Amino acid sequence: MVNKLTIASYLEPFLNTEGEIHLSELARKVGKNHTVVRLYANALEKQGILEKKLIGRLTMYKLKSSPILLDYLVIAEKEKLIAQCQRDLILKEIVGFLHDILNSENKALIFGSAIINARKAGDIDILITGKFDDSKLKELEKRLNVEIHLINQNLSNITSTLKKEILTKHLIIQGSEEVIRWLILT
Repeated sequence: MVNKLTIASYLEPFLNTEGEIHLSELARKVGKNHTVVRLYANALEKQGILEKKLIGRLTMYKLKSSPILLDYLVIAEKEKLIAQCQRDLILKEIVGFLHDILNSENKALIFGSAIINARKAGDIDILITGKFDDSKLKELEKRLNVEIHLINQNLSNITSTLKKEILTKHLIIQGSEEVIRWLILT
């Protein structure tokens, strides 16, 4: 019943919030009417990906811990990244650049207002874990005429306040599984 390609779009709203989402809010974020969203959400519940809770007449959904949940969330994050890069060429350039300069040990994400519109953002907030040549980011700043605010720390050293800010607006560039575990599943 549920097409695997559309599952990610229904999970995407859960990537930016903690806890439960009301059916109407989920429908608004997905851009579909609540009847269609209810069908998909119920199918995801049957698959063990979402958990439904009724509070009077309100229907609330939240992520349910399951062995395959992480895989679905990684797909949702990658689809979100690809879609945003198609809309924002500066973001696409930054993502490509980061893929080129980072190694497999690095985790990277962009967060804050830049994920909505990199050109209009005052700066571009980037979190990168591990060692890399940060002088190359200066070259990118000059080439794109943007200011990059770099945070180079291990995920375990990020404050809870910054983690909450990242949760609300983020695009994971590299290390999706580890970042999702840190951001959403812990």
